[in-house]
Amino acid sequence: MKSQLRGYAIILGGTVIWALTGIVIKILLTHYALETLTMAFWRVLIVSVFMFVALLALDARALRIAPRDLGLFVIYGVIGIGVHQIVWISSVQYNGAAVATVIIYTAPALVAVVAARFLREGMTRVKLLALALTIAGCALVARVYDARQIELNALGLVCGLGSACTFATYSLLGRFVTRRYSAWTALFYAFLFGTLFLLPLDLYLGKLLPTHLAWDGWGWLIFLALVPTLGGFAAYTVGLSHLPASVASLLAAFEPVTTAIIAFIVFGEVLEPLQLLGAGLILASVILLRPRE
Repeated sequence: MKSQLRGYAIILGGTVIWALTGIVIKILLTHYALETLTMAFWRVLIVSVFMFVALLALDARALRIAPRDLGLFVIYGVIGIGVHQIVWISSVQYNGAAVATVIIYTAPALVAVVAARFLREGMTRVKLLALALTIAGCALVARVYDARQIELNALGLVCGLGSACTFATYSLLGRFVTRRYSAWTALFYAFLFGTLFLLPLDLYLGKLLPTHLAWDGWGWLIFLALVPTLGGFAAYTVGLSHLPASVASLLAAFEPVTTAIIAFIVFGEVLEPLQLLGAGLILASVILLRPRE
């Protein structure tokens, strides 16, 4: 019970940090013209270097993994981090933040189905109800009822569905890996192999060093890496070590609500009545999933 409560609190706290991701990505894409692949690479590289130095200084044993698990970590990092960065940033770029957010949070449905089959996580009525409330709530918060918010196209749809599938992969493999290793070990190797995957792609298809990026642009990029990226993924990965993957992925969908709250505080953006209803539906799903004695 205490372990589940801890995971519940950590993931919900992490959504507050994660909520900054879309805002900062949009700033780097629009104000600094930073290429998608370049942003993805540097975002992941900065996290990898920071984590390596931190673990080396604080707990070098966390850097050790069994050779038999190397392949698992490679898949975990390449798909869950490397590919995910590309398709998620591309989804925001081609679909707009609203639609991209809705599509990626269909991931809990994928996680619930696969986890029930391979991780033996039960598919209860409470989870099904929470899933329905989450998807409906995300759609309303993102204002998909407003045609002006929809920028959907074939490439955007592919990127959006890819972001959902890769996030689901991170959730499922993260739950499996954190049964054997600490969350910090899992997080470091996920970002390490994500970086190694993105490096050759950025060398040949992107622009490895964004020389046009001003100092304040680098500040935003470092902030993106160390605050919403590292903070959000760390909270989520630690939470996966305490909660079933299906529950963790549903709780992560509280992020659009925290994004809306931050937008209200920082930009004075007021939620419309239907958005408030959507936020209420997501909050209801979070309450449904609370740990019980």
